[in-house]
Amino acid sequence: MDAILELFFVALPLLVIGGLVAQWRALQRFEGGWLLAAWVPVIVMGAAIAVGLLGAMAGSNLAPIWIVFALPPCLLWIGALWLARALT
Repeated sequence: MDAILELFFVALPLLVIGGLVAQWRALQRFEGGWLLAAWVPVIVMGAAIAVGLLGAMAGSNLAPIWIVFALPPCLLWIGALWLARALT
């Protein structure tokens, strides 16, 4: 069980970095409606980061959890966009 937990904590930063890179590449490569759809996770993550930072500056220790909650749906969204774009 400890090995699985260690693997999770090693993989989490890689997922964050991979998600940010996938979003950046999508904004560079997509056009038209695809580009508009690629902005959705960027806006959501931007809002989550803003809420997390503002909450942390106000002294809340739970404010950064918004970033953790926003990451999986944003990764799924951008991954689905890349997959749909590859299939069309």
